[in-house]
Amino acid sequence: MVKFFTSFIVLTTFFCHQGIAQIIQNDSVVSQQKFIFEQTIPGSFSNFNVDAIGNIYLITPTDQLKKIKPDGKLTAVYNDVKRFGKISTIDVRNPLKIIVYYKNYSAIVVLDKLLTFRNQIELKPLQYFDVNAVANAYDNNIWIYDEQNFKLKKLDEKGGILLESADLRNMFDVAPSAEKLIDEDNFLYLIDQEQGVFIFDYYGGFNRRIPLNGLSQIHVEKNCLTGFTDTIMEVIQLKNLESKKYSLPILAEKIKSLNFINNKLYILTQKSLNIYRLE
Repeated sequence: MVKFFTSFIVLTTFFCHQGIAQIIQNDSVVSQQKFIFEQTIPGSFSNFNVDAIGNIYLITPTDQLKKIKPDGKLTAVYNDVKRFGKISTIDVRNPLKIIVYYKNYSAIVVLDKLLTFRNQIELKPLQYFDVNAVANAYDNNIWIYDEQNFKLKKLDEKGGILLESADLRNMFDVAPSAEKLIDEDNFLYLIDQEQGVFIFDYYGGFNRRIPLNGLSQIHVEKNCLTGFTDTIMEVIQLKNLESKKYSLPILAEKIKSLNFINNKLYILTQKSLNIYRLE
């Protein structure tokens, strides 16, 4: 049976439900810690992601998905590039279950640790026509944000609804639009580049919102939110909202994408993926 969850609104949480964000305590001083270069993986890649144990997942311009070990050795390739076309996102938080999302076809493909096909969920036949973000759930199910009905929904591997949130249009002046979903540390994070990071519990109940203040390419790991500007990486402690800033390495090539995980900074350019360690 589908379970419907709504947030119990009381006076003490009124302002949070109106979307009033907490103020981040920014430290204007940039840290003197430096990024130490470790290695380069040469090649042209459209995007990438990194799992908790340091495996790197690279998307090629032809939408091959390649898995690289931390030492730089190729370990697996997913070659089925014609079925759904362009890869939109990959969720690698569970290294044993890789979620590949094809937004143009509203199709979710599930791969194992060797990038072998396990399952697929086509969302349009299930009446989901506006889904921009999906994520691996902590319990091996799948989160989606249905922007037609403005509800977070957890699906099983057949696409059946396990639970859904309240209609977010009833909770905020402007319902969030998801760039990314992240399931981490007992919370679900919905990244809206305009309005900030909306944080929900595992039942879809709203917890709080954090402004982004110009940051992009948001990542959440170990109770820290990391985002980037053109020259700065900012790390925000989610418990107390204290912030720390770091200067990014200066590169001759234009940066396409960044990520910071396991104390390592990954910078994707037109010609390579460059890896640095924070000293």
